[in-house]
Amino acid sequence: MKKTKVKKPRRLLCYIDFSDHSYYIVEYAFELAKLVDAELFVLHSVTDIKKAAGFYVPHINTDLLADQVAKAARDKMYAICHQVVGEEIDADHRLVTQGNPVEDINRVIEEKGIELLILSHEMSRGSLSGFRSDHVERFMKNATIPFLVLPVK
Repeated sequence: MKKTKVKKPRRLLCYIDFSDHSYYIVEYAFELAKLVDAELFVLHSVTDIKKAAGFYVPHINTDLLADQVAKAARDKMYAICHQVVGEEIDADHRLVTQGNPVEDINRVIEEKGIELLILSHEMSRGSLSGFRSDHVERFMKNATIPFLVLPVK
């Protein structure tokens, strides 16, 4: 294993899935960011409805539905962050994307220069929450930055 110099992360990314423990994860990430004087981004990825359907769905405007889902996710993201830390996490740091969580996380890591990722592990489910187990394995095998996994019940 190659030795690298450990440095203080300047930008943190916290991925949440909107479950009840998302409040704890945001609070933990926020306190950690304050402790190391780092910038914190909070991310949630919603399913891309068009890709999930995989075929034409008659009588449904999927663009409108996707917009409504994204708006609801942005509202939920604001509610979680606001309840936990008030206005400390602004709109530019509350990210809601559409697509695959692993791909979205990797894209945000690259775009924002993230140096530490914070995830949760729901002990009763046996996989990292917000991810299917195959996504977890794929992410962990190809991780480009250190990540912190917080166990939750």
